[in-house]
Amino acid sequence: VMAPRSKTLATTTLLLSRTLVFSATTAVVASRSISRASAFSSVSSSSFPRRSRFPIPPSSSLLSSSSTTIRRASSSSFLHLRGGGNVGGGDDSTHPKKGSAVSFSNTSDEEDEPRTGWLHNTEPKYYTPASSTSPDESPAMKRLLIEKMKDYRNHRIINPPAIHPCGDNKRMMVTEHKIAVPLYHPDLEMAASASTPASDEIVTLDRVTGAYGSNDAFESKPTIDVYFTIIELLSNTGDERFYRSLANLNLSPRQRAELYLQQTKGGDNNDSSSSSIDPSRMMLYLQGGPGFGCAAPVSGLSLASSKSSWAASALFGDITNVDGQTFQRVVLMDQRGTMGGSSPVTKQRLQKLFPDLFLLDDNDDAAGESAQLQLARAKVSKAVEDATEYLARFRADSIVRDAEWIKDALIAKPTSLLATMEEPAENSSPRPWGAALGQSFGGFCLMTYLSSITHPPKLCLLTGGIAPMNTPVREVYDRLWLRVKERNLRYYEQYPGDVAVVKRIVRRLLLPESDPTQPPARLPSGGILTARRFLQLGLGLGGSPGAAFANLHSIVNSAFMDDDDDELSAAFLKRIDYEQSFDDAPLYFLLHESIYADGPSSGATNWAAHSSYEQYASSNPEFDYRTTTAEESALPTMFFGEMVFPWMADGDFDGVSGHGMKSLAEALAHKNDWAPLFDASNMRAALLGRSGGNSKSKAASATYYDDMYVDFNCAMKLLQRGAPLEGTKVWITNEYQHSGLRDDGAAIVCKLVGMAKGAVHVPS
Repeated sequence: VMAPRSKTLATTTLLLSRTLVFSATTAVVASRSISRASAFSSVSSSSFPRRSRFPIPPSSSLLSSSSTTIRRASSSSFLHLRGGGNVGGGDDSTHPKKGSAVSFSNTSDEEDEPRTGWLHNTEPKYYTPASSTSPDESPAMKRLLIEKMKDYRNHRIINPPAIHPCGDNKRMMVTEHKIAVPLYHPDLEMAASASTPASDEIVTLDRVTGAYGSNDAFESKPTIDVYFTIIELLSNTGDERFYRSLANLNLSPRQRAELYLQQTKGGDNNDSSSSSIDPSRMMLYLQGGPGFGCAAPVSGLSLASSKSSWAASALFGDITNVDGQTFQRVVLMDQRGTMGGSSPVTKQRLQKLFPDLFLLDDNDDAAGESAQLQLARAKVSKAVEDATEYLARFRADSIVRDAEWIKDALIAKPTSLLATMEEPAENSSPRPWGAALGQSFGGFCLMTYLSSITHPPKLCLLTGGIAPMNTPVREVYDRLWLRVKERNLRYYEQYPGDVAVVKRIVRRLLLPESDPTQPPARLPSGGILTARRFLQLGLGLGGSPGAAFANLHSIVNSAFMDDDDDELSAAFLKRIDYEQSFDDAPLYFLLHESIYADGPSSGATNWAAHSSYEQYASSNPEFDYRTTTAEESALPTMFFGEMVFPWMADGDFDGVSGHGMKSLAEALAHKNDWAPLFDASNMRAALLGRSGGNSKSKAASATYYDDMYVDFNCAMKLLQRGAPLEGTKVWITNEYQHSGLRDDGAAIVCKLVGMAKGAVHVPS
């Protein structure tokens, strides 16, 4: 049912609409037909700036992974808003006259037909606002869109659910989900295009169904997979039947997800009028990082009893939402690109997406200016540019939109989604998360949530997660080095014998620099254990002393085969690889400093931790490990902290080394046009209300006085009166370190929820 020319569009659409009324099966077939046709009408990229074209990552959605490219909207383009509004504008004459990348293609005798869709400034002739009574808006067409959106999201439950006993004669069900999310969320691009150039302001825009304003805008957009786990309590026979239906091994992952959304947990499964999942009774967890997945339920997050973890406490009813209802589900989301279950950003993945990035890895020192070498360098340069822009989409602004995308998919049953689409977006009731818990970097993400999402979670709980907003990135690391020094001194106070052992290890690892006959210490992963890499073990010193200090002590004392020689033990080398997972999670290395880059005014990060260290080491011998390991020095050797360095790509870590990875890391370090992550006005409005209005969120923070990773003074600047987070109840304590949520999560979260709801009188 595809028309060869867009002049016959209205007739064809009407026929399609009537045909779809007769059969839901026809709607699915038409959906697939339109999807296939869309793949053949992609817009040429030749008229757009080179920097805005990206390879499409592998996806299990409808998208073509071999030829389609994604482009950032230029200042002259706009996105449709539901209701026909737009952002931006401009003359379309610069674009080639091709058919829409969305549905029907034009032929050569229709040169006057304007280009349409996501990138262009002219509405398609068949586009009408949501309130229109046009035949294009028939129920059949809306059902067709629903099927297409379901295909695009590609929601799957990848394994049958697992059941775990959790005490008190109760059991927990754990389901593992994957969903395709847009690589670049349209409302994020829309907000960016609405901002003035080089602005740090965040423009918040109401999200429409699926984050797309036009019915066909999503099909040509590339996706990546995001993995999330849902934990829920089985409490009655209806829940048991629910579990048994999902455990059917004959179901495909897509079918299992469809069944999960169609059933009403603990209720009448045949009641199609009620939503199966209530977002106000879900708690979202945002983990620390960036680059690492969530702890796995049971093995990494205990469910043994209500006091065994914050998640168990939430599901056992120890805490409730703002309406006094218990939480039915906890959602653990592995952030995009992490080493959990989401499409991971690894060296292997980057080699597939950007093969030209690695052309010079085996010829890094090639001399001469041959034509072949010049061409290779040009290709590498282009790949570095593209990969840099690609990775810029893996920060907090995209992560919080992924969370919204997941929530929208979970709460939208086919019937309820259709009902939502039949109403104007401005009349649909907001349905935010009931609560969100952000640990460390996850707390930074919650601040971005409050800054840029119109309806953030109703309860925002932050544990060691106040970002040093308004503090220059270099100052962040200048402060960090002083806190790291203090943690080192406390470690050596607890294990004074390790002062000499650490010096001995560092001297052994420095030998190849002074004696070329001494081979470097090769690790099983292929990396090299240098003195500087060994000292990066200090990254873990910010945990509770009982666990963090003891762990480092055990590593240090396993270093040598014998007491009377300097041969390193194989067990020690394996342990180093296990403790330092940058090879598996290069996103941490590549993007860690960018979490402090808040808009264009922040400028480039420029390896801030490294430059700060160089200054400290040159002016204070306490920080220079070459000085402190000298035989005559009585000073202890300082471990490093939560920092990344340019030399990590020089062979120390095989997974981030080589010409391509090093060039990419340098490009990210010198990128100076980062998008803003935080907005003081929007945060205050969300927590305190705007112009006397009601607040949208209640928030509480556990702020650790001795936190090695998050500066206490920088955090307090944002929590005082008149500051962005003034509306956050703050609990200041030195009873816990940064690992408090892992050490005593149930008690901490219960206290924070009570504070946020006014049931606990803290601050006093």
